[in-house]
Amino acid sequence: MKDSRINGRYAKALFDIAIEQQITDVAFQDMQLVKNICIASKEFESLMSSPIIKTDKKQAVVKEIMGNQLNKVSLSFLLLILKKRREANLRNIALEYIEMYNEYKGIKTAYLKTAIELDQPTKTEFINLLSSQSNKKVELLEDINPSIIGGFIVTIDDKQADNSISTKIQRLRKEFDKNIYEKGF
Repeated sequence: MKDSRINGRYAKALFDIAIEQQITDVAFQDMQLVKNICIASKEFESLMSSPIIKTDKKQAVVKEIMGNQLNKVSLSFLLLILKKRREANLRNIALEYIEMYNEYKGIKTAYLKTAIELDQPTKTEFINLLSSQSNKKVELLEDINPSIIGGFIVTIDDKQADNSISTKIQRLRKEFDKNIYEKGF
């Protein structure tokens, strides 16, 4: 809980500066980059989380990796996070900023889980359907998970529609486990 407040406060600070300087889109791209680097490189996240490595070394690494790719405001913001010893929260701060940006732009994120990759017309149909129901622009993030066998699971905000074959099979198993017939004939 405490960390989520910290993440939100830092993300809000960056968001306020980005609005003031009219660079919300640029800062969004920068936070996407930070998030992707944190997800792709476990070594980077371990380095950032390590209490043994000094702040100036961490700042040098961040400048080396992201210095040429980030806006000067975003880079200064990351260096401030490191100076304040909040580098373990780096990914979550970036995620909070992305969430704030999407809310500001009226974009909802929908998570779609399918057994196989969908073709583009089907993705577009999902996006159009979800957009019409939520009255907002929808960004679709896909997850391919063969364990659901078929169908789909879509999650938007805190609502989930589970129309997967694996869930239907589980429901059938539960029904068959309830034997309503008596053995006695």
